[in-house]
Amino acid sequence: MARAIEFPKTCSLIENGNTVLLIKNEFKDKLLKQGITHPKQLIANTSQTKHFEGRGSLPSIIIQESDGKRMVVKHCMRGGLIRFFNRDIFWGGNRPFYEMNINTKILQRDIKTTEIIAAVKHKIFGPLYKAYIFSKELPECSDLITYFNGLKEKTPAQRFKDKMYIFQSIAKALVKMHSEGIYHNDLHLKNILIRQIDDKISEIYIIDFDKTAIKEKLSAKEKVKNLLRFNRSIEKYKLKGGPITRADQMRFFKEYIKSDTEVYNLFTKYKTLYLLPLKLRILKWSLLNFISKTLRT
Repeated sequence: MARAIEFPKTCSLIENGNTVLLIKNEFKDKLLKQGITHPKQLIANTSQTKHFEGRGSLPSIIIQESDGKRMVVKHCMRGGLIRFFNRDIFWGGNRPFYEMNINTKILQRDIKTTEIIAAVKHKIFGPLYKAYIFSKELPECSDLITYFNGLKEKTPAQRFKDKMYIFQSIAKALVKMHSEGIYHNDLHLKNILIRQIDDKISEIYIIDFDKTAIKEKLSAKEKVKNLLRFNRSIEKYKLKGGPITRADQMRFFKEYIKSDTEVYNLFTKYKTLYLLPLKLRILKWSLLNFISKTLRT
C-alpha cells in the first residue's frame, strides 16, 4: 500500500479511482486543476509542449498559474533486457513515491538536482501499474551527451579547455554527492546536466535518483564502483564517436581521488578487476552497433 511509505510533510497523498498521486502542497491545487490525474491526456491536450531525450521522450509543459514555470514529465520506463518485453508496466511496490521521497531527502542535503513536485501511480490490474514523475524543468540545461556532441564543432584547443573544466566540475559534484552518503545506482552521462551562462559552465546537476541508496557514510569500495559505473557510460559513448579521450577520463579520476586517500588506494585494484567485464561490454556494444547499422542499410 502507498500509505506504508513515510511521505514528506510537504506533500499530500490523493486517491482518485485507479490513480494515486503524491503532490507537493505548493502545487496541489494547480496540478489537480490542470488534470494531473490523467497524465497521458494532460500531455496530449497541452499546447506549447517541448521535448527532451531521456529513456524515451520527456515532454515539458507549462505549469498553469505559475508565471511560465514548466515541468518535465517522465513516464517511468524499464531498462536492461526486460525493456524488450515490458517497457512501462511495474509489478508491486511504489516506485514513483519512493523516487519522490528520495528526491526530497537529497534536496535537503544541498545536492543540485531537479525538484520532483508530483508522482503518479496508475493502477492497471491487481499489483500492475504505470508510473509518472513530474519535475520542475531546469532552464538552460543540457545533458552531458548533448554538451559533448556540441564540442565537436569547436577548435581542438577550445575543446580541450572545455573538457578539462567540465570533468573537474563533475568530479567535484560527485565528491559532494558521495560525502553525503548518496550512492547513485544509475550514474551515466544522461543523468548529469550542466547549465551554461555566457559560454561558462555555472552549475552541475545530477538527476534520476530512483535507484539510489542513502547511507550514513559510503565505503571506498562503493565510491569506486559508482565511479566505474559512470566510466562505463563514457566508454559506451566513445564507441559512438563521442569526443572523449583516455586522457580526459584519467583527469576526471585524478580530480576525484585527490581528495580521498582510501579511494586512491582502491582505485588501481578495482580498475584491474573491472577491465575484463568492460572489454566484454565494449565487444557487445560494438556488435549491437554493427547489427543496427546493417539493418538500416
